Amino acid sequence: MSTQLQSQGALRTLLPYMRIYRARLALVLCLVITVVLIDLAQPYLVKEAIDRYLVVPNPNAEAIFWMAAGYLGMSLLSFGLTYYQDILLQYAGQAIVRSIRVDLFKHIQKLSLRYFDQHSAGSIITNVVNDTESINNFFTQFLPNTLRGCLSLILIMFFMLRLDIPIALYCFLLIPIVLIISLSLRRILSKTYREIRSRLSATIAFLAENLTGMAIVQIFNQEAKQQRKFDEKNKALLDATIFENRINVLLNNLTELVGDLGVAALVWFGGRAVIHGAVSFGVLYAFVGYVRRFFQPINIITQQFNVLQSSIVASERIARTLQEQPEIRELPGALAPSVHGRVRFEQVSLAYRPGHPVLNKIQLAIQAGERVGFVGASGAGKSSLMNLVTRFYDVTAGVVVIDGKDVREWPLDALRQTVGIVQQDVTLFSGTIIDNIRFFREEIPAERVKEACRLIGAEPFILKQPKGYDTMLSERGSTLSSGERQLLSFARVLVFDPKILILDEATASLDSNTEAVLQAAIHRVSQGRTLMVIAHRLSTVQEMDAIVVLDQGKIVETGNHHELLQRQGYYWRLHQSGILLEEAV
Repeated sequence: MSTQLQSQGALRTLLPYMRIYRARLALVLCLVITVVLIDLAQPYLVKEAIDRYLVVPNPNAEAIFWMAAGYLGMSLLSFGLTYYQDILLQYAGQAIVRSIRVDLFKHIQKLSLRYFDQHSAGSIITNVVNDTESINNFFTQFLPNTLRGCLSLILIMFFMLRLDIPIALYCFLLIPIVLIISLSLRRILSKTYREIRSRLSATIAFLAENLTGMAIVQIFNQEAKQQRKFDEKNKALLDATIFENRINVLLNNLTELVGDLGVAALVWFGGRAVIHGAVSFGVLYAFVGYVRRFFQPINIITQQFNVLQSSIVASERIARTLQEQPEIRELPGALAPSVHGRVRFEQVSLAYRPGHPVLNKIQLAIQAGERVGFVGASGAGKSSLMNLVTRFYDVTAGVVVIDGKDVREWPLDALRQTVGIVQQDVTLFSGTIIDNIRFFREEIPAERVKEACRLIGAEPFILKQPKGYDTMLSERGSTLSSGERQLLSFARVLVFDPKILILDEATASLDSNTEAVLQAAIHRVSQGRTLMVIAHRLSTVQEMDAIVVLDQGKIVETGNHHELLQRQGYYWRLHQSGILLEEAV
């Protein structure tokens, strides 16, 4: 993709946000023009002071004093306007970045589970945090500096031509040299910025992965190995960044060198012109000042190439994320049926990847209020079935029906309120216990939360906490045991009173005492609800009304615990092999 097309793509991403602050950005443009005019008027003012009041037969000290006072006043005014302009730009840039981050997060939350399966947490974090910061640099660095540089260059050329056309044209010969140098190095910088962004994303992803799994790293004594891997990723990032800095330093120094050569040539040829009376000394002084300023905007513009390239790459990544469409979509005007809790799988197949089915023609009917257990070896398709009921994924073939209606025709909000799920891995957030249970929804009364906790037996350990329900939890609830976290997760689901309750190996990591508490809670809360339980423990499924046995994405047996054992089929073999574990005593 060409740089022009990339820039157009970046502009399309940013334009809607820029429109919101167009009045502020227009004011910034006016301030930039005013500051540039003041800055470029200063050499001309000194030129006038020299030619009119200094190098004349009768120098005028008073006029020179007022010229100096005017110069000082212009400098102070330029300082004040520049400060105000930067404040306006910072506000607009940060406000735009905030809007982009909010929209990104809002959009990401709508994406299907497959997106999070295919993208690491580190790359998503980089997209939301680092890429938006690059957009901020576009507004606060690239935009004002490039605008100021281009405007300065145009006005300097105008003032130089006004002072002396031949000398000005000689100075302009240096512009192609600077442009050739800049464009040559710009291509190298473009590839380097993409490489830096890719390596930074990989480093953040590795860091996030290790922080999440730090307990596993320490258990297996892999700190040194992971440290070496992290060092390697940082070394790769360092090498790319150093290379980028070298190119930038080379670009800046070459531009300054060309500028110095221009000043040297101007002093030599212009000085001879002054000696021969072709131009005045004031004109030569003004030319030296303008030549210094002439290469300064060119240098500033070339310095902004890295900001531009970084912003283009960032905006492309943000645009790609915003263009991601959720696979799970709600039909317009979808209405939920009367909720009873009947679930039916009709010739259901599912493949996460084409040609690799994980479920194959599943036919199953679950009545309202029925308790059904699902067992099978790892990878048999148990969790995949639950993903279809909750509509985290859509079927590849067949249909999942709840209360007589295809789940794809349900409103998503209604479906997620009807189907509650408790998973083995519990996610808790920084906040109080009561806010975690009601998921920070203040409209849910505290008494309803406490009732759910009493129902599942979680209240005794909660009341032992320093502030009871108002106890603050750290990230992921690390101060609680796994059983306590699981009980809170169970209470969270019950607060929303789902008609269909899914337990996805929710008791797998619990000790026998906590499991006994939860088993009693399951018995109580399953009254009047359809219960679907995935479990490896025999104690969890043996009291179910029916047990569904899965193998390689197919249902191979159904029946209750005693019926399945008497058949001595696949369920019996799972039990005998120890895959279905007896409850620890």
